[in-house]
Amino acid sequence: MSNSSMSVPRLSLVFTFALFCFASSSTAIAQNYSIRGRVIDENMSALPGVLVRLIGLSDSAKSYAASTDLDGTFAFKNISRQSYRLDLSAVGRKNFSTVIKVVDRNIDIGDLSMKESAIPMHGVTVEGRVPSAIQNGDTTEFQAVAVKMNRDATMEDLLTKLPGIVVTNGTVTVGGETVQRVLVDGRPYFGDDPTLAIRNLPAEVIDRIQVFDQMSDQAQFTGFDDGQSVKAINVVTRRNRPNLNFGKFTAGYGSDDGRYDAAANMNMFDGNSRISLLGSSNNVNQQDFSTQDILGVISSRNQTFTPGAGGAFGGRGQRRVNPFGRSGAISSNNQFVGQQQGINNTSMIGTNASDSLADNLFAQGSYFFNRVGNQNNQYDHRQYLLGGDSTSLYDQNSNVASTNYNNRINGRLDYAADPSNKLTILPVLYFQSNRANNFLDATTSQNEDTSTNTNSLNNGYNLTAHAIYRHAFDLPGRTISMDFGAGANRKHTSGLLSSADQYYGIGPNDSLSQQSDYLSNVETVSANLIYTEPTDVNAMAELTYNPSFTRNTAYKNTYNFDPLTHGYTDFYSPLSNSYSDNYMTQKISFGYRWRSSGTVGRGIGPSGTGWNLMANLSYQYAELNGDDSTSTKMSITKKFWDFLPSVLINYTSPDHRNLRIFYRTSTSAPAVTQLQQVIDNSNPLLLTTGNPNLAQSYSHLLLARYNLTALGRARSMFLLLFATYTQNYIGNATIIPSRDTVLSDGTALTQGTQLTYPVNLNGYWSVRSFFTYGLPFDLISSALNLSAGMTYNRTPGMLNNVVSDANTIGPNAGFVIGSNISQDFDFTISYMGSYNFAMNSQQTTGNANYYSHTALLKWVWEFWNGIVLNNQLSNQITSGLAQGYDQNILLWNLSLAKKFFADESGELRVSVNDLLSQNKSVNRSVTDTYIDDTQNEVLTRYVLVSFSYTVR
Repeated sequence: MSNSSMSVPRLSLVFTFALFCFASSSTAIAQNYSIRGRVIDENMSALPGVLVRLIGLSDSAKSYAASTDLDGTFAFKNISRQSYRLDLSAVGRKNFSTVIKVVDRNIDIGDLSMKESAIPMHGVTVEGRVPSAIQNGDTTEFQAVAVKMNRDATMEDLLTKLPGIVVTNGTVTVGGETVQRVLVDGRPYFGDDPTLAIRNLPAEVIDRIQVFDQMSDQAQFTGFDDGQSVKAINVVTRRNRPNLNFGKFTAGYGSDDGRYDAAANMNMFDGNSRISLLGSSNNVNQQDFSTQDILGVISSRNQTFTPGAGGAFGGRGQRRVNPFGRSGAISSNNQFVGQQQGINNTSMIGTNASDSLADNLFAQGSYFFNRVGNQNNQYDHRQYLLGGDSTSLYDQNSNVASTNYNNRINGRLDYAADPSNKLTILPVLYFQSNRANNFLDATTSQNEDTSTNTNSLNNGYNLTAHAIYRHAFDLPGRTISMDFGAGANRKHTSGLLSSADQYYGIGPNDSLSQQSDYLSNVETVSANLIYTEPTDVNAMAELTYNPSFTRNTAYKNTYNFDPLTHGYTDFYSPLSNSYSDNYMTQKISFGYRWRSSGTVGRGIGPSGTGWNLMANLSYQYAELNGDDSTSTKMSITKKFWDFLPSVLINYTSPDHRNLRIFYRTSTSAPAVTQLQQVIDNSNPLLLTTGNPNLAQSYSHLLLARYNLTALGRARSMFLLLFATYTQNYIGNATIIPSRDTVLSDGTALTQGTQLTYPVNLNGYWSVRSFFTYGLPFDLISSALNLSAGMTYNRTPGMLNNVVSDANTIGPNAGFVIGSNISQDFDFTISYMGSYNFAMNSQQTTGNANYYSHTALLKWVWEFWNGIVLNNQLSNQITSGLAQGYDQNILLWNLSLAKKFFADESGELRVSVNDLLSQNKSVNRSVTDTYIDDTQNEVLTRYVLVSFSYTVR
């Protein structure tokens, strides 16, 4: 990183002009044609990942290879006149072969059907046991028929029985990697919310589960992994008839002040036309979706934040990353959060539709609305580590009532003018509104006490528009793609604060009555231009130019209550601020790709067997210009020059082993809320502010993954190592004065009050490993999945100007036994235990080690004439926390149901939640400066009577 007078904008203009001149001069070298088609199964479902070979009959040297994409389609370009043999091959499918003659036109073969077959292994045909997992190139495919489920099971229930897959509170991890997107038959399903899909899709309509790394639209087209891939699941439905209609309607009412639960979903699949409708409302803490927190006002610990400057301390605020999101869209840094602690009242409604409007035009769109009302009483015990054997205690009792509204609109439009030219439009619109009321009582070990009441109204939106144009030249592998986008993000908060502070002899009492108004606007424009050129039949080079510009503005105005005017008219400048900045990046990249088999072309779908190597080197220039227009009149200018290398090594063997090693570097600039230097006093004992002197961080990421599926023995193994190292990490600096103190900038801190602000620190590490092994457990006709892992985190922080490292090590292990007996008796036994070691480099005493485990037994048993017993018993233990926070509870949920009608589509159910009334919720978090134990309000025993009707 250094300063320079070199003219990067001028260099970028020359580069862009040369790129377009070179691309426009490319012409066809001969009169050649294209061949395209689509591969389907006997149920008319698309078959992705099928290896397609085209071999010349008169000249076998003219051979090509490709693999089908998620829609089952494939394409070959620049095909000369002659006859070819087209071969299709895939695991678990009979090989298909046909002859195609190219004479004087492009050929569209249409649909080619591949039938299922037994899987030969070393000359032995295995027909008795269906393997649950198959490694097909880069894609891991799970066969739903390998697992017997009860007819009312959801996709979430199915996933818990598959090897290497863990589902926790709606979050899905595969081989230790978090799933961020769920597709249905290769199509988006309600945007990027996996929880919404897995809890609303029934298991009985699922044929296969495909897990893969979905690259951005440009990366899929060029064949270069740009590092923006996301872990995705594609659900292949059972298409045993042209139309597939399925859904469920439920209504229930119960005890405990009128508990209720009503839900409906309906899916209508008619060929290419897909329509899904969802709706629900309940007050029994059932949340079948993730909340999108674009305002940054909701935390997993159920604390509500006012997004004023300083609210981003500890990296909580947005950080600028590559302006192109993982789906190819401009990244809005939207945060999906799970269900809040406490008692929740939720409602949702949504629709998702997709269709082929013409042969060359596909449209998809979804709208989703949700409302979450939350009530929570929370107790916190926090121990600050001051170094040596010194500590400072902070205890808090808070009562939070909040209502959050989300509107999410996602769209996609694909237009193919011809096989060589494609245009994709991706509009995304997110709206959020949040109203919160927080009563808080807190005390410190320095004899300071505060009683605070905050009321805030937060609203905002995030809008992005995104267009991708892709052109393939006649020479296979020569492509150009252009990705343009613009986005706008707005956050607005109006807040009222009243507090009374008592100091018990160490100072005068104090009180506050203030009104604040905070507004933040972020506008971004970005582009990504990519040109690829084949260097031989198995290699290609890539040249990329990626400029972006972001404009940030933020202000906060604070007013004290004036008793003379009886209103908030007394402007208070120490807590007011206006700040703006511009952040510009320009990046030029050169990459090279080589693979050992197949032809270099579209690069969509699994790569088949062999080696796939990619290397990329980027040079990035970034400039940050900030301006504080308030009393300080501070202006900042920061320039950064960085080289950003990345390397990908991928190997897939013919015996279904896959090795993937990926190394990437990236930069991340501080957000406007981290740079804006104005104090947030929503908790007068825990003040926060920004730091205009922050620099961007530089991160190294390493991912190593090994998958193995042994089809003959129906066994599978997954290994993962994930590591991140960050230089100039944006961490916390906290000041806890031992006496009344005035800081150098004039900020006054009373003894016991603390101030936290972001700083750049080196030495941040995050390492995670995961191992899982799945095998048949024939003793009880089940499948056994074993798992183990280790996490290590080193987080640097600063307390009273002393730098320390918080080191946490967490080994964990567990197992899942899933029955495979029949759909009438379905059970799951699971256990997961973890031990957490926490150490601070500046703390010589104190023990933050703790242990937790969850043991689960659940079964669904239809034992007589449509009568179903559903039992779920779990034991949760947490030990080693602060006094009064340890737990050992037994949660028992029980229900009895009666099926009706010939197809058992109707059901009357009586259920009891938390039969023993033992439910609790405790958590521990360990940071660089403190250890925090929390206890939250929970929903205890209630009875619910419900009726449901299933559409099959």
